[in-house]
Amino acid sequence: MKVSVSLPDDDVEFLDTYAEREGFASRSAVVHKAVRMLRASELGSAYEEAWAEWATSDDSAVWDATTTDGLADATG
Repeated sequence: MKVSVSLPDDDVEFLDTYAEREGFASRSAVVHKAVRMLRASELGSAYEEAWAEWATSDDSAVWDATTTDGLADATG
């Protein structure tokens, strides 16, 4: 899919410089990488939210009994 965007000249220069330095074939390839990185950066908060939701669920207590089975506390 083609998308057209308007960017300031210095952003376009940055894309060109980055593409050349990192071996990307085009500006589009650099933008594609940026989108993937943006998606990945949002995963941290999604995992954090899911963990908090799970930790307050009824299942948390059940799993607490099994997740440490056979493992000693590494701190002491």
